[in-house]
Amino acid sequence: MINAIATLLGCMALVVMIATVVRVVMVKLWESARVNPDYVQSVYDNDLSRRWSGKHKEQPSLLNNASVAQTQSVIPRAASVTAPAVAPVADLPPPPKTSSSAPVPTATPLQSVIQDIESKRAKIENSLRCFFEAASVDQQLAFARDPQRVRPLMEDYYSGHPRTPLEWKTLGWVLPVEEPRYRLGYAQAIFANAEPVSLIIEEMTDGTFRVDWESSVRYGELDWEEFIKTQPSAPKLFRVIASKPQNIPPDAPPMGSEMLEIKHPDDNDVIYAYFDRKDPKFQSLLQQLQTGNWKDVPLTLRLCYPGPAGSGKNARIAEVEGKGWLILHGTRS
Repeated sequence: MINAIATLLGCMALVVMIATVVRVVMVKLWESARVNPDYVQSVYDNDLSRRWSGKHKEQPSLLNNASVAQTQSVIPRAASVTAPAVAPVADLPPPPKTSSSAPVPTATPLQSVIQDIESKRAKIENSLRCFFEAASVDQQLAFARDPQRVRPLMEDYYSGHPRTPLEWKTLGWVLPVEEPRYRLGYAQAIFANAEPVSLIIEEMTDGTFRVDWESSVRYGELDWEEFIKTQPSAPKLFRVIASKPQNIPPDAPPMGSEMLEIKHPDDNDVIYAYFDRKDPKFQSLLQQLQTGNWKDVPLTLRLCYPGPAGSGKNARIAEVEGKGWLILHGTRS
């Protein structure tokens, strides 16, 4: 009887052990499949964590906290954003004309969020797949926001940045983002030969979706190293990461100015730049910095250097061009 009881207890212990292991595995799988809500408060935070020595929880939102549409789903952390790839395919649909005379679908100003985004996964995936499989600038423009405006920017960018072929696999998570007069969202593109890429998308009036190319490649008007070396007095546009300096630089900014520590997401060189916090045109900048707790805040700025080149002075913030890394002009960018 004792042996039988021992055997029974052993079997029960084995069953409990197996059940516990299965439960732990399922919980881990569930947690890995769920999306971290902090993602919506950050911009490609895995990407930033590799390039910026800051804490993950202090990284800011691309749009204001109030701009993120409320949702019960959670988003996985995204991998780094890479340049759009080229992988020609036979069934790629021909791109529409993007000349100045050609009509381009626009976003509807009546809604401020992509409605029922999960039901539109097929359309989103088709647009992203075609965007990454485009073999030329013309083909990629067919699936990019504001094609007329970004055409010269893309041509300039790809003249110095070779395309990297990526093998499309599937569409990951999608999430609507609330922004007045726009229908924006986040989407994750998954590839067979590379890490996932997170993108900003916009729904157009014809029901199609377009990708914000500028933020996906962090486009700037000048190479960051060249900007630091030449110190131009004419403002240049950059997508940067800004924080409140831990150490004040030796050259004090003008009275009433706010100093920022600024870094390019693809470069390790840090500069200091100041702006007049009393100037009304910088109110949006202050709001973005406050939203991001003044730490690792993604910004689109026009920067320049006062005085003659090589004077060693701190840079100056001349203009604020966007919200996070996304440029919005009026009802359309």
